Amino acid sequence: MGGGAVMIRFGNPDAFFPLMLLPAAVLLLWLMLARRKAMLSRYASSAVLNALMPNYSQGWARVRVTVLFITVALAVLAAARPQWGYEDRRIRSRGVDLIVAVDTSLSMLAQDFKPNRLARAKELLQNILWAAQGERVGVVAFAGDAFVMSPLTMDIRMASMALESINPGTVPVQGTSILAAVQAAVRAFETAGKGERVMVLLTDGENQDGQLDAALTAAKAASISVYTIGIGTSEGMPIPLSDGSYKQDAQGGTVNSKLDFLTLTRLADGTGGKAVRANATGNAEIEPILAQLRSRKAKDQTEMTMRVYTERFQWFLGPAIGLLAFEMLMTGAMRRRRSGPGQVVA
Repeated sequence: MGGGAVMIRFGNPDAFFPLMLLPAAVLLLWLMLARRKAMLSRYASSAVLNALMPNYSQGWARVRVTVLFITVALAVLAAARPQWGYEDRRIRSRGVDLIVAVDTSLSMLAQDFKPNRLARAKELLQNILWAAQGERVGVVAFAGDAFVMSPLTMDIRMASMALESINPGTVPVQGTSILAAVQAAVRAFETAGKGERVMVLLTDGENQDGQLDAALTAAKAASISVYTIGIGTSEGMPIPLSDGSYKQDAQGGTVNSKLDFLTLTRLADGTGGKAVRANATGNAEIEPILAQLRSRKAKDQTEMTMRVYTERFQWFLGPAIGLLAFEMLMTGAMRRRRSGPGQVVA
């Protein structure tokens, strides 16, 4: 367990964004309360208001706003996953750095896989991520361009969340550029130092930028073994759009998206990887990939120390739940004290 000065870190700092909105929300609520008080004062004196509405309390209204403010602030702090204290654990790593890349182009919405190709793609890649415990893993999303959604990390949960967040709008530039995906993987590998580099790329293979040779060259220059998973059928399927219609070509005909497995085979064979076809269900198709990943461990297995920080979110979540329960109980008690139709409770 770590000693010395207590240093606080946050596992999910993005959760702090809602705190930026809280001051404005509190100010708005206080202004509304002040306006309500001013409006009531125009029609009756304080003594008359107290007689007509004995259960109305301006003070309780302010307390209620303050309690809700503190509750939300504590909940946000809990969501940010505060951590202090740590434990150093010795773990055995196979020394393989793994990037999974998923195609997010519109063709991945084709429904020859249920509910669509993209959903099935994420399911398969999630299984690969969780089978890579002890490895560094990262996530790339690509279409006409590519982005690193999660840099290489040993935090499988973080990489899994990044993968799950991917949707057809993640990459705004449409198309399918396998070269862009490989280049993004190269950038991710270069920032993480040395290690055996493996990339699992899942797409329907319709490489629209025509730069497969450039993708091969880039992968080989960076010593990346590319394993490809082809998703789709040779017969093809139309691509559904959000308005219920189907994507059309320049001549007005319906676009039929087909699996181009030859492209994926060339990429895998040219980089020392393996190409497989996705099945509609199960995980049998990824087993050859997992087997080859496991076979690499003999020469690259290393032992390393991993620092695991202690989660403290419960210290903030517990009080937040308690304050919320207090507010609900007090509000209920105030309402039960009503003794007539003319009495109002804030």
